[in-house]
Amino acid sequence: MKIRNIFIVGQIFLVIALHSPAFIFAYEETPTMMCDGGVVSVGDKEIDVLQKCGQPNQEGETRWLYDFGPSQTFIVIFEDEEVVKILEKR
Repeated sequence: MKIRNIFIVGQIFLVIALHSPAFIFAYEETPTMMCDGGVVSVGDKEIDVLQKCGQPNQEGETRWLYDFGPSQTFIVIFEDEEVVKILEKR
């Protein structure tokens, strides 16, 4: 019975991870993100990110996804309208 429960929990985890908007395991943290309007850094405000990078490709309440091409995809994570983490696709 315990093995079956572990198997079911594992399957649920995989479904959630693989169907999330950004497969978080394929990203690594970076201190900055280069946009046409300038460099975005941890500590920047939401308005600064919009001015430097424009509207994101996908926007959640606390996460914005910018896709600048196959090797330049970023997730910007906010708390209290301030950048707290930038993730870059590996």
